[in-house]
Amino acid sequence: MSEEILVTIAGAGVVGCATAYELSKVINGNIVIVERNNSVKGENQSSRNSGVIHAGIFYPRDFGPLKSSLCVKGNSLLYEFCEKNNVPYKKCGKLVVATSPMEEEYLEDVLRIAKENGVEGISTLDRNQINKIEPNINAVSAIHAPSSGIVESTGLVEALYNRAEENGAIFITSNELTDINPCAREGFNIGIRSVNGNEQFKTKIFINSAGLYSDEIAKKINPELNYIMDPVKGESAKFSSLRRKNIRLSGMSIYPVPFGYLPDGERLNVPFKQFLELFKQHKVTKSVGVHISPTFDSDSIFTVGPAYSIPESRQDYKPSRKESYYLDKVLQFLPGLKQEDISLHQVGIRAKLKDRYDYVIERDESFSGCINLVGIDSPGLTSSLAIAKYVRKMVLEILQ
Repeated sequence: MSEEILVTIAGAGVVGCATAYELSKVINGNIVIVERNNSVKGENQSSRNSGVIHAGIFYPRDFGPLKSSLCVKGNSLLYEFCEKNNVPYKKCGKLVVATSPMEEEYLEDVLRIAKENGVEGISTLDRNQINKIEPNINAVSAIHAPSSGIVESTGLVEALYNRAEENGAIFITSNELTDINPCAREGFNIGIRSVNGNEQFKTKIFINSAGLYSDEIAKKINPELNYIMDPVKGESAKFSSLRRKNIRLSGMSIYPVPFGYLPDGERLNVPFKQFLELFKQHKVTKSVGVHISPTFDSDSIFTVGPAYSIPESRQDYKPSRKESYYLDKVLQFLPGLKQEDISLHQVGIRAKLKDRYDYVIERDESFSGCINLVGIDSPGLTSSLAIAKYVRKMVLEILQ
């Protein structure tokens, strides 16, 4: 590539492909996406997840204005894209269940967040209403989020890739970014390496959407940046609801209330006010914990997870949890489940930033032609198309 590229994107996961697709609508060709993996199929975060389309009920504005707004916007954009591009999805809805009075305090906070974020269709259910929908779920109260669903994530990535490529975007797979050096006036000199050797080219705008490695890519341009990736390993299991009548489910996602979690992945069982103080001090993380989600394998197959832990590396996909772990986490709200029902499913690693809750989507203060997308963890899949529109606006501002 001897000519100057207008926009270069690092990473062809769901966010990188969505950004390429969105930009390709307004930039005819002259967009290059560099991907270190062998193919554009979402081989990291984009495929190793439950595929849940989040409604936006878990992300408070005061801690994460980008997560809260982009998840809600992304929810509707994602359904629209899937419908137009024949990407498999199910708008199955979600129940967030409380199994005790203390958990109801957390459930009230979920309702507050949902209302503040403008999530439509939210309703509260009592025990009798829950049992009419899900007779085998044990809960004293719940929130119903009808706009939640699941999407076939690799199909989504492939569709975004295809639409971007049709619009002239060029995807370069099996290539590692070796150098990103700012030029004297503007733009960047890019070095890439494949099995065929090294190559260099110049780009005016560089978009860092490298997922788990986005902190390292950002520091190649500006070593002063303090992004530190603190990856979280998430494992899941699965079961068939057809094994017995007392574990039959209607097909919705079933979530516990979001609780505080210690660094070792264990849940912190304290009243909500105490959790909130610890959360503000970054002593605990907030997570929905182990939940149950439907799959595309079958209407009767459900995943159970994620089980969180600290990975040995950013490529540590070895399972470490046993079936008993998942049973212990969901038995409180699905009491009919047994250990022999459960088998191990998959392992993923989330690109979580150290001491940060919200997404980082910002231009480098020293090199304004660089846009960093760092810490795009959950609900990044749901937010992907909204993130792409957010980045598109930033790119057009640079080009003005």
